[in-house]
Amino acid sequence: MRTVERARPRRVTVPAPPAKAYTLRALLFGALAEGTSVLHRPLLADDQKNMIACLRHLGVAVDVAEDRVTVQGLGGRFHPVADSLSVGDSGVTMNFLTSAACFADRPIVLGGTPRLNERPIREVVDGLRQWGARVDYLGAEGLPPVRVHPTGLDGGRAAIHGAVTSQYFSSLVISAALARNPVILTCLDDMTERPYFDISTGMMADFGVTAVNDAYKTITVAAPQPYRGREYLVEGDFSSASFLFLAAAVLGSTVRVEGLNSASVQGDKRFLDLLARMGCRVEWDGTAVEVTGSALTAIEEDMSDVPDLVPPLAVAAAFAQGTSRFTRIGHLVHKESNRVVAMETELGKMGVQANHDSETMLVTGNASGIHGTTAATYNDHRIAMSLAVAGLAVGGQRIENPGCVAKSFPDFWEKLALFEGA
Repeated sequence: MRTVERARPRRVTVPAPPAKAYTLRALLFGALAEGTSVLHRPLLADDQKNMIACLRHLGVAVDVAEDRVTVQGLGGRFHPVADSLSVGDSGVTMNFLTSAACFADRPIVLGGTPRLNERPIREVVDGLRQWGARVDYLGAEGLPPVRVHPTGLDGGRAAIHGAVTSQYFSSLVISAALARNPVILTCLDDMTERPYFDISTGMMADFGVTAVNDAYKTITVAAPQPYRGREYLVEGDFSSASFLFLAAAVLGSTVRVEGLNSASVQGDKRFLDLLARMGCRVEWDGTAVEVTGSALTAIEEDMSDVPDLVPPLAVAAAFAQGTSRFTRIGHLVHKESNRVVAMETELGKMGVQANHDSETMLVTGNASGIHGTTAATYNDHRIAMSLAVAGLAVGGQRIENPGCVAKSFPDFWEKLALFEGA
């Protein structure tokens, strides 16, 4: 349990945390590549540690230093030193390594925590099977754990659904570069979380592989193509920085975050635009952005591409005048927790009216009536950080299982302490 007390408005300057999504992908690209990759300023949170442990079990040499990680690529051929991989609670690691394990030279079992094993993986498995892979479910159909056999990938055509997450497409397309024949992957519906897929294809190009994306409906990879090892600087993370910007919004503070890329394809960069629409002042200064909070007003927004912003945006809406409406949120039930239910429940305990249906969440602001509570976190890092920042504005906020923030933002509590105190 950790208690967050009321803070006063102040000016805070912090460096941007390294990007979670970029670090995870760079580790995998380095492992798949021919040659050595050196990743500079990586994030070394729980998900990355799980990815590194899994890669080592696949026979990849990974050297971790304070400000860099060196990966000795195996050119897309893994030689496992263990029969099974535990991905912990990392959905990205589970999805991505299920495809990559097709290039191991012996069968591999992949699974994770109880919650991870409830998160669907059917689309990845279906896509792999359409390309000639052999993957077995070891429990419930469509869910981890799975056993992946050393078949490689034939390539050709495959079609899967993308309404739950673009991770499925990233997983398949990244490994498709090593298939025996060119691939064409079709999306049977509307892909959500598109910016994350843009990160994947952009980083594929950084490591030497081209994928052609036609309107997120058809993706073509002229396989086989080799990944090439390289030096790679991980950019700052707008997802983690969103909690620092949220603190500015609810406190009326000024927060300057340094080391962000204004041209980034990260979808969560959109949080800055959303806060500006709600009434905050947002100003860029080179690679730094400064947010100053003010009186907030409600907004309406489609969240299909930026699901990680729903928890912090719901907190901002709780302090805004009016009722905010967030649409296309159905895929949030498959995250580290059911984030819609989690935020509705915890905001309700704080005196905020929130409700939802299958695709929409409504939050009615109650800035003068919000109070602290004992907030459950559902072992979900983004729930914990959102509710902790809310505590800065109301005081007396008790956060259960505060350590879950280590999944993406290990020094979150140190950064939050910059806002606390009289």
